[in-house]
Amino acid sequence: MFNIKTIFTVFVFLCLVSAKGQDIHDLNHSKQFADYLFKTQQYSLAAEEYERIVFLDSINFQNKYMLIISYRKAKEYAQALRRFNIFFENQFEHMPANFAEEYVRLLLLTKQDSSAFSYLSINKSLNSELKQNYQLAALLLQKKWDDSFKFAMKYPVTNEKINAQLHLLAFEAKRVKYKKPGTAAVMSAIVPGTGKFYTKNWKDGIIAMTFVGVNAWQAYRGFKKYGKKSAYGWIFAGLSAGFYFGNIYGAAKSAKKYNKKQDYELYQKALHIVLDDL
Repeated sequence: MFNIKTIFTVFVFLCLVSAKGQDIHDLNHSKQFADYLFKTQQYSLAAEEYERIVFLDSINFQNKYMLIISYRKAKEYAQALRRFNIFFENQFEHMPANFAEEYVRLLLLTKQDSSAFSYLSINKSLNSELKQNYQLAALLLQKKWDDSFKFAMKYPVTNEKINAQLHLLAFEAKRVKYKKPGTAAVMSAIVPGTGKFYTKNWKDGIIAMTFVGVNAWQAYRGFKKYGKKSAYGWIFAGLSAGFYFGNIYGAAKSAKKYNKKQDYELYQKALHIVLDDL
């Protein structure tokens, strides 16, 4: 079954060509149709049409460029990278600047951040400022916060929006204070719950402090009232000990979780900056 959008697309294509016996599959009309599909954000269909155009005219670099962009916008990243391998083979470092930038973007989108950084170091066509932007983005996306800060300090910020945003993020990453799991565990061993407070996990800290304290108090009451052989006392003592050691382990785990959250938030900010530029 054809949906309305497909029928409308075909109708527009037919309107682009003459009804007097012209070949609707010739290069010129195919290019018009592919451009229309791209402009209307039908990127997968546009890529299919550009594939045919590139087959008919393998010399035109603009058509190849549009094919790769169509694949990227359709989120068919593997297809776009496959086309790069076919078009440039062993000449990646000498590819035109617009292709080189698109290649770096694809590497970043497919989380090949270290490969993107390495490629930028050998590329011959991109200007130094653009290279610096993508190199800093690659470091941030690899969560190399110290290296990102050093890189940002080495290369001054420019008036370009993405450059300024990446620099600010590198400085923000440098200021992040991570929590030490060992410190959290020791704090909770001394006073149950305080290790969770240290990792800003206030709710779990209060729960840990309450559970350990209440059960310890009940155990104390049981032993005081019924003696050392009190089942009541030993039950609550066991519960208290269980919560106590669990709160120590939980505090260390909470510190690790806190650190991962900081890394994740920084990574998402870096990704947002890079994707906004695509």
